[in-house]
Amino acid sequence: MSLLQQAPRLDLAGAARLAHDLYALDASASSLPSERDQNFLLTSAAGDRYVLKVANAAEDRAMLEAQNAAMAHVAGRVAFCPRVLPTIAGDTIGIAPGSGHFVRLVTYLAGIPLANVGTRTPALVEHLGRAVGHLDAALADFDHAAIHRDFHWDLANAARVIREHLSLVHDAGDRELVARVGASVLPIVGARSAAFRRTIVHNDANDWNVLVDRDEVVGIIDFGDMVHSWTVADPAVAVAYAVLDDPNPLATAAALVRGYHAEHPLRDEELAALIPLASLRLCISVCIAAWQQQQRPDNQYLTVSQEPIRRTLPALAAIPASIAEETLRSACKLGKRA
Repeated sequence: MSLLQQAPRLDLAGAARLAHDLYALDASASSLPSERDQNFLLTSAAGDRYVLKVANAAEDRAMLEAQNAAMAHVAGRVAFCPRVLPTIAGDTIGIAPGSGHFVRLVTYLAGIPLANVGTRTPALVEHLGRAVGHLDAALADFDHAAIHRDFHWDLANAARVIREHLSLVHDAGDRELVARVGASVLPIVGARSAAFRRTIVHNDANDWNVLVDRDEVVGIIDFGDMVHSWTVADPAVAVAYAVLDDPNPLATAAALVRGYHAEHPLRDEELAALIPLASLRLCISVCIAAWQQQQRPDNQYLTVSQEPIRRTLPALAAIPASIAEETLRSACKLGKRA
């Protein structure tokens, strides 16, 4: 939580000065949302755009280096992820004078956040699944020591996160919902987790980190939540946010998983646990948001998904695990398991 407490608080003029001093870039700045750092959209007089990412000095520099390495690793195979641009001195991580905050400049990807898309067509959702699967396939042979970490957003830590932070959720109905869903899905996941593959995962294909243009995904951004964990966490996270406020969450999940499986095939046990894992992601989101709000009550981004989660989690959790598995297997053109 020191990351939230010590988060950078640059104003727009300060961000523009950093861009000039570290990158010789003359541009105007506007704010972009972020959980624990600061992000700015930079626009030059010629209309060129970049994203300036300012991570606070309490951040682990090795983790930022790992993010840069991951983006470089997938750059030759994945066109929809940002690339890091060097400072004047040739560094991939700059240091903000005075504060010591870490600074990076990355390429801008045009598109609108999935969260702002009114109608999510089956074609778009399937393309999202393909994009996440394509990224996971590119990350399958990537590794970095810093990403092997104990991280609260790791789905493998869900039981502990719920246990430690459920009491911080103010609304009694929300607490009861998370407790009930967690108690229901954790045994399903636990019984299958030994068969899950473990790789580096992006871990945060939420609807604000996915950029779209019509029925195509044109960007998956923000590698800050990467962790070495269950491979199936990536499609589960994508499903969790793609189905928010969806009237037919299982159909949407099936379209996404169909796309993912075409690019990066899932194992039987991963398919069986995917919908329970998506429910679990929404449970830990409620708990972590309550935890983080204590530290940064001024940051509205920390609660941006909470109302849709409150409306969606009961419907997602009500889908019988056997029906969910059968539907996903059918979407992937797999027969019933023996």
